This record gives sequence, structure tokens and C-alpha cells, in this order.
Amino acid sequence: MKARGVRRLDPLEPGDPREVGGHRVRGRVGSGGMGTVYAADSPGVHGYLAVKVVHAEQAADRRFRERFAHEARLLSRVNSPSVARFVRADVEADPPWMITEYVPGPTLRRHVERHGRLRGGMLLGLAVGIAEALRAIHAAGVVHRDLKPGNVVLSGGGPKLLDFGIAHPVEDPDPTKWIRLRRMRRAYRDLRLPSPESLPDARVAEQVDKLGTPGWISPEQYRREPTTQRADVFLWGATVAFAAAAHDPFGRAGVKEMARRVMFEEPDLDHLPPGLERLVVAAMAKEPGDRPDTAELLRAALALEGPEGGVRAAEAGGSAAASGAAAVRGLLERRWTEVAVRPPLPPREGRGLLGRALGPGRD
Repeated sequence: MKARGVRRLDPLEPGDPREVGGHRVRGRVGSGGMGTVYAADSPGVHGYLAVKVVHAEQAADRRFRERFAHEARLLSRVNSPSVARFVRADVEADPPWMITEYVPGPTLRRHVERHGRLRGGMLLGLAVGIAEALRAIHAAGVVHRDLKPGNVVLSGGGPKLLDFGIAHPVEDPDPTKWIRLRRMRRAYRDLRLPSPESLPDARVAEQVDKLGTPGWISPEQYRREPTTQRADVFLWGATVAFAAAAHDPFGRAGVKEMARRVMFEEPDLDHLPPGLERLVVAAMAKEPGDRPDTAELLRAALALEGPEGGVRAAEAGGSAAASGAAAVRGLLERRWTEVAVRPPLPPREGRGLLGRALGPGRD
């Protein structure tokens, strides 16, 4: 099966940079609210690098610059074959920019919408690869917070997790605080007294997180509780469930309805094989403390391949991180067999704004 991804880079527009950080910019990959991503050549590097350049209006916002610098710092701390590799950044430049590994291939959402659900070894490879990405992210002391099918790219060598735009370092809140809060509210209801909105703790108010994509937010985030690494585990389960069923595990609806479904309803787990279904059910428990951590998740996912697979390698000598990454690479070499990806071609010569206004050219 071919996962085409971007077949040809979009041409550069007037005002686009032709060079960033010593790298020649070849074309546009895409543009969003934060900035534009370009593909660039690099001396001695086979293929492209991805260059994210912040929009000028965003670069003028000091708080936005701080957020961009924060993203670069977090990404530089992560080392995993399942995460796009950080290369370098200049957050003081005008405008700021960051360079990472370019990962050719479609997002998981695009691939599933075009080709249908993942099966067999491909589904297991996705589950293991994303579990490894989260293990590395969490080992670096980071919570990703925005794991979803649109942020997973299906490369030729396995899945890769992108976009650290709303990631943050791990907080260490009192793990009993929110249990005590729920008990206190229940007691208020039993006594028919008005329930307090929150604990009288200003520090907790400062830890309330920005929410992400409706339906791709953990139950505790909807409850405005501090976000821990277990929130990423919940989203791992939702992502694997999406890949198996070819639709969002809580469906699609308005913002308030999606919040209700995530907090109180069970997800759709169609087409998951039994072993993987057990893992996804555990990962998507409503209470963070009932979910496994990512090290446990990765070991259990590797074990699903059987004794001939990666478990033996993961238990071999060396550090847990190194042996685990080696086991993941081995499993992907055996199982990730149905995605053929080619890097996009450069833009056609002479196809600028006028050419695109006239419509697509012939292949």
C-alpha cells in the first residue's frame, strides 16, 4: 500500500525566505496558525529538513515567542526513533525558526480516511511506535498533551509523532488533591449545600491547562485537573482505537457534547484484536491512576508480538531505553510493511502565484 503524503512541494510565495539558518528552502509543506513549514536542503543530508518559521504577526508577540522557544527546548530533550528529530533553532531571530527532521508521509488521519483502517502488523506497529515515542517524551520530563491522528505521520520506517506546540514540562501536583476535592463535592451534594468551584489554592488555578482538540482531550483535562503523563496514555488509546475502527472513538459533535462523551461514555473499540483491546481499555480508563505508565504500556505492546518478537530484545542487556528502542525498531522492520513513501518532488519551475491561480498542471 502506498501512503503518498505530499506528492510535490508547494512553490514559494513572494515574501517567503529562500534560506534559513544556512539551509536552502525548496518549497512549502504547509501553513497554520503558528507559522509556515518549509522543506529545505542541507549539505551532507539525504532528503529534506523541515523548517518552521513563525508568522510575522505572531513573532511580534512576546508571549508567543516564549511559547515557541518553549516548544524548541522541549523537542531538543527528546531522543526517539518515533519522534521527529530536533536539529536546531533560533528563537531570537526575526522571525524565529526551528529545524527538525522532515518526515515524508501522510498523517494517520489522512491515510485512514483514504485507505481505511489499519490491520494486523500495521496496527501493532502503530501502537508500539507511538508508545515508544511517549516513553521517550516522558523520560525527558515532558507531557505532549496533543496526541491525535493528525499529529502522527506514517513514514516508510514507522509512525512518528510530531507537533510539540502545547507540550509542557511535567508538574508534580499532590496526587490526592483531586480525590479529596471530589469527595468534598460529593459530601456537599449529600448535605444539599452549594458545591465550591475549586479548592482555595491559587497555585492550582495557575495549573489549569489549555484544552486541545474536542474529543482528543483526556477526562481529567476536561475536569480542569492538572495534566500529567497519564493524559498522553489516554490519547494513545484513543489514537490506536481510531486506527482500528477508522473513526473517532467518541464520534464527532459539538464541544460540550464531546466533553460529556469523553468524561462519561465508553469509547468505540471496534476491530481491535483482543490483546490490544485490553491495553486500550486500560489506557482509556477515566481516572489517570487506573492507567498504565508508558514504560508498562510499551512492554505490554511489544509482548503482543509473541516470544519471537521484541520482548526478548527489550529484556536483553543495556539500558532499558536503548534495549526498548532496539526492540521497537526490530518489530517495525518485521511488521511495518505496507507503507511505501517517497519524498515529495520540488515545485515545478515557474509555478508561482499565477500558475496556481490558473489551476494544477499536468503530471
